[in-house]
Amino acid sequence: MTNKLEIHIMELPKIEGKENEKDELLDWLYFLENPKSERVEEKMKENENLKEARQKLDGLSEDERIQKIAELRQKAIMDEKAIYKKGVEEGIEKKNIEIAKKMLEENVDIDFISRMTGLTKEKIKELKK
Repeated sequence: MTNKLEIHIMELPKIEGKENEKDELLDWLYFLENPKSERVEEKMKENENLKEARQKLDGLSEDERIQKIAELRQKAIMDEKAIYKKGVEEGIEKKNIEIAKKMLEENVDIDFISRMTGLTKEKIKELKK
């Protein structure tokens, strides 16, 4: 594809049982899994980068303003998804109503229209009026 992108997949459950192994990558994986684990606490004494990452994470966690921004962003994402889903559903229903009306004009059986559009028979009968 391209030499400008690297993708690394980290399966954190697979590090279980390797707490005593000495490996800097494992140190970071344990940090990602639980930044307050015993191993991370110990390795922070040896690894300045790990210590700095933990301090920055703690700073972010303590900053109420940052937490509020993160919460608001998450809420906005969820709202956007809900609005999109509702719009898609409404669009599908409108399209199905149009199809049902055309099928009614062609005297197609109401049961068949219901099966094809997903509209209830009552809704189709209302359209017929």
